[in-house]
Amino acid sequence: MASSGRPRTAEQWRAHLTEYSADFLRVADADQRRELGDERVASGWLGFAGASPAALAAAEQRLGVGLPPGYRAFLQASDGWLEMSPFVWTMRTTADVGWLRDLEPEMIGAGDEDDELMARALLVSADADACFWLLDPGDVNDEGEWAAYVWASWYPGLGDRHDSFADLVAAERESFEELSARDGQAVEPDGAEEPVAEGRRLAAPGDTARQ
Repeated sequence: MASSGRPRTAEQWRAHLTEYSADFLRVADADQRRELGDERVASGWLGFAGASPAALAAAEQRLGVGLPPGYRAFLQASDGWLEMSPFVWTMRTTADVGWLRDLEPEMIGAGDEDDELMARALLVSADADACFWLLDPGDVNDEGEWAAYVWASWYPGLGDRHDSFADLVAAERESFEELSARDGQAVEPDGAEEPVAEGRRLAAPGDTARQ
């Protein structure tokens, strides 16, 4: 892991996402399981095959910029994702990740203090509950990571600043665990090790393509 303990490489992302998949499926209700489908529930993997080098290169050429390393590694582990947080149901892929100004132009020019950031932000989330996950190419740390934010209709502006995409994912996972606990559901019950290990096996390189 990186110094922050967050996933940075594709292998680290696979391990992190496999554990998150197992956590989510342990507390998913019948409707969520039905929407995911029997095959995906049985696999224990909420993602897809990892993006190929060609797909990543094509996305970066289309965007005109190299993607931050942690987010790029996430796409290498899974090109898209389902149920990333309680309010984000799908993540964009290398084929449809893009600039907020192009994908949601009505969000730009509202006249508030976040306009400049919103106008340059990369939109990485897709289907969601009135919110967007954004990466800011104008705020880059020494490791090349872009600052990350959530814009949501229930905030007065952008939410908290996160140092990277991985930090945003970690914060949203904490929210998922807190919401599950309030619902009286144990996210990590005893006996969870075996399904997590099986999920790791299925998510190994070469196996993700069958999910």
